[in-house]
Amino acid sequence: MTQAIYLNRLGLVCALGAGVDEVRAALFAEAPSGVAPLAGLLPGRTLHLGAVTAPLADLAGLPLAHRSRNNALLLTALAQIRPAVDAAIARHGAARVGVVLGTSTSGIGESERAVAALQRDGALDADFHIGQQEMGSPALMLAEYLGLSGPAIVLSTACSSSAKALASAARLLRAGLCDAVIAGGADSLCAFTVAGFSALESVSAERCNPMSANRHGINIGEGAALFLLGTEPGPVRLAGWGESSDAHHISAPAPDGRGALAAMRAALEQAGVAPAAIDYLNLHGTATPQNDAMESLAVRELFGEALPASSTKPLTGHTLGAAGALEAALCWLALTDNPQGRLPPHWWDGAADPALPALNLVQPGQALGRPLDYALSNSFAFGGSNAALVLERVRDEAAGRADEAAGAVPEDGTTTAPRSTVVSRAATARRAAADYPIAELVPHAGAMSLLDRAIEGDGEHFVAEVDIRPGGLFCGDDGVGAWVGIEYMAQAVAAWAGWQARQRGEAPKVGFLLGSRRYACSVPVFRSGQVLRVAVRQEFRADNGLGQFDCRIEIAGETVATAALTVFEPDDALQFLGGEG
Repeated sequence: MTQAIYLNRLGLVCALGAGVDEVRAALFAEAPSGVAPLAGLLPGRTLHLGAVTAPLADLAGLPLAHRSRNNALLLTALAQIRPAVDAAIARHGAARVGVVLGTSTSGIGESERAVAALQRDGALDADFHIGQQEMGSPALMLAEYLGLSGPAIVLSTACSSSAKALASAARLLRAGLCDAVIAGGADSLCAFTVAGFSALESVSAERCNPMSANRHGINIGEGAALFLLGTEPGPVRLAGWGESSDAHHISAPAPDGRGALAAMRAALEQAGVAPAAIDYLNLHGTATPQNDAMESLAVRELFGEALPASSTKPLTGHTLGAAGALEAALCWLALTDNPQGRLPPHWWDGAADPALPALNLVQPGQALGRPLDYALSNSFAFGGSNAALVLERVRDEAAGRADEAAGAVPEDGTTTAPRSTVVSRAATARRAAADYPIAELVPHAGAMSLLDRAIEGDGEHFVAEVDIRPGGLFCGDDGVGAWVGIEYMAQAVAAWAGWQARQRGEAPKVGFLLGSRRYACSVPVFRSGQVLRVAVRQEFRADNGLGQFDCRIEIAGETVATAALTVFEPDDALQFLGGEG
């Protein structure tokens, strides 16, 4: 089964404060905080900005090239999880711990001050080094500071950077390149970004007002969020991630929301859950006219209007390259130590824009009346770089089943929907692959359905079993010829796709085997009485339905056949075949 990835520890600092407890208290407070008026970044203007006011880590021990506010934010977040990080290094070794971060500013603020000194005094500041503004500085600094020799990577894709950093960290773990990864992001306030967004007429002078008819743009913010990722079970699992690139425009999102939809759907598919399983959505919610219009359209299409959703940017500001990790951190807070299921509120003026599809925006004090199970966080960036993350609360499955069976409605009146409705939606969405008869998962009928039962599945992986019986299809005197292994594999891929469809509440679609590569089988026949275990793993899947799967067949725990299959699942099979769809 695909290796589970856990977000084991969290350190963060932002306009709401520093540390899990302080930020949690401010996030669920009865009045908004964080973003506040600040003068000085742009000449003659006072703007609402998400500035960090907490004390930051001392940089005196760092090389000059790494002394930047960005890195001070990172070290402040790191200090909160340092014991767990040190334990991971001691356990796995310095070469097996990686660093993956997102940023968009790095040390540009230090460069701004150096250029100002050059213009004023004719010389750069003595405490300036060009390395401070390099994009790679945050990861190099953390690696050197901790004595690590594993991968050290910085992603800079504007506002999706640190969401993509978490996905990249998970891939390092699944690929076996690391045993633990410190991942997240940081960005710091500077005139460069505020002036740049002002030139796009995207900056609001007052607290931003996402989804409102009166919205005027974003508040820029700063902060850092760092997770310690690993495969050892922790409080929250990174259940799925989705990335897309619609490349609609250098700064404007695709107005139909197709890029956002693709990212959210991919994250749900990898997590193996239906939209109905998500309890809370953290919107990208920038309060710009185009982003809010696009995102509300995409969210409404995928989730309808019932899903509680909010933008937390009126509290933290838009922290750009750090936004994906910071907002995943706020979801982490909502998923942990939150028995009543308090939801991050959507602070705005309440003046709904009639041009936008209506969403269920979270009111201050709103709660589910039970712990959240799944949260989804959106991050969308310039150039159509989109990312979505699905986070899952790790729970006692036995207790969870008992809780679902009870189905009691809380007496405190805090639920946003009857508990029986919430439970049934989530329970249906989490229905295991083994719960389905194989006939419900594959489009094959009668004797052409070669699989006997589904065993397990997730967003990338599926296992089915085949009983080799005398008189069965393709079964001769000696058994079933090894060449039929390709068909067993193809039907296991079809069953995986059918299970994914069932999780979304849809019927399985017809797909096509386009080809197989490297089919190798160590036995000439599959003999009567044997039980074949057919396992398939998705290697990639494009938006157009084209995909590739690594497949194997095992008998009594021994792999006897392997292949790579290329498949195609069109939206309309009849149309693809030239008929009338």
